Amino acid sequence: MTTREQLLEQALELFRKEGYENTGVQKIVDAVGVGKPTLYHYFGSKRGLLDTLLATYFDPFWAPLQTAADHKGDVPYQLEQITLAYFKFAKEHLDFYQWYLSIIPAPVKSDTGKAVRPILDKQWKLLNNLFKDAAKFHGNMRGRDARYAYTFLGIINTTITSAMFDLVALNEESAYITSGQFMHGIFS
Repeated sequence: MTTREQLLEQALELFRKEGYENTGVQKIVDAVGVGKPTLYHYFGSKRGLLDTLLATYFDPFWAPLQTAADHKGDVPYQLEQITLAYFKFAKEHLDFYQWYLSIIPAPVKSDTGKAVRPILDKQWKLLNNLFKDAAKFHGNMRGRDARYAYTFLGIINTTITSAMFDLVALNEESAYITSGQFMHGIFS
């Protein structure tokens, strides 16, 4: 593992345990056994480290999510595929996803809030576009795309959180149930 990767790994571990705001750069570099200049060389700042950490995990996720979210005319199937994409991502990166969920409600003007907002916006935009495209075929969905986007993401994240407490499994059956639970009523 490279020094850069070790810094990212330790940052995630410390951010999870102590929070971003409560974790100093010195604590991160001490955990890796390097000096502050090394962290600054790779990331420029603590905020740069935060942005890189989020990008390291989310960048590979965008392609499968985009593929699942491109409207193909079968909304129920697509919602299930989107749910499966999230479940797979969360299962593969459980520690990261648990931390990510914890920073979503960060104060908007904090470094954490500023870092997480573009990631949320990108997800909402993908889902919003799916619902907007689907509304062309399902007139009763018109004008509800934004609400559907954040509500759907909410039920996915709630299910993932429930899985962290061993209340549900993140599998195909659960994706079917989760997407079906969301869809109940949107076509009526």
